Amino acid sequence: MESERDWERLGAAFAEARKAADLTQVEVATRLSVTRTPIQAIERGKQPNGNPYGKVTSTMRAYARLVGWTEDSPARILRGEEPEPATQPVSEWDADPKSDLPAAVDRELRSGKTLDHAVVNLGGENDDDTRLIVLLKGSEDLSEEQLDELWQKWRKMRRQLQAIPGESDTPQES
Repeated sequence: MESERDWERLGAAFAEARKAADLTQVEVATRLSVTRTPIQAIERGKQPNGNPYGKVTSTMRAYARLVGWTEDSPARILRGEEPEPATQPVSEWDADPKSDLPAAVDRELRSGKTLDHAVVNLGGENDDDTRLIVLLKGSEDLSEEQLDELWQKWRKMRRQLQAIPGESDTPQES
């Protein structure tokens, strides 16, 4: 488990990389579609509520890509290693220019591992195009115990989604 000092070292590395890229905290926040608060917290090495972080967040991974690191660089820094430079340049918004999704949604869809999904058709007789799409995403480095815990929560949530009136494209569990 990482110590408070490890998270502070990671925060200092982010701040140094941001300054080297000639970016302000506000510019980073804008490009990542977040407020300045999580950027300040990441650079301090503590959550906005003052508690230490327990895991690398999707915002940290996106921040890493923005400053030219790979997504696993925050974990590398926490282990006392150097960040790994990304092999592909990052666009200004870190999103597919053809995507009509908001940048924050596009970033979330690209980060982490897709674990499962549910599609619920909400349309009626004259509308077969309105649907609710839910993806279950997780960190690449989830332990078996964490994965089991998430899966149990997801199974309950998926049952609730399937109870929404309309036809579900997700197979029902028996």
